[in-house]
Amino acid sequence: MESQEAVVITATIEQEEDRYVVRIGDLDLEGVGESLEAAQDDLIQIMRAWIETHDGTDSLSKVMASAGYPGVDEETELQLEFVEAALSTDGE
Repeated sequence: MESQEAVVITATIEQEEDRYVVRIGDLDLEGVGESLEAAQDDLIQIMRAWIETHDGTDSLSKVMASAGYPGVDEETELQLEFVEAALSTDGE
């Protein structure tokens, strides 16, 4: 059996005041939490639910292609990668 191609989706991590926000800008999905782990878990749950809404239709491949991830179908393995957003300087 051939191994399925994996697509890596990058989520940026930002700290906003007393909470963390992890965001997949290409797909307009975000998770929020009081800790980094909570925000990541929130995003994972949101992304799973989002994928399920497209399950059984051909809309997932269309939405992913328009977000810059061509060739994704129901057999494609999606990997979520978290990276810290560049922190802006405080103007010193």
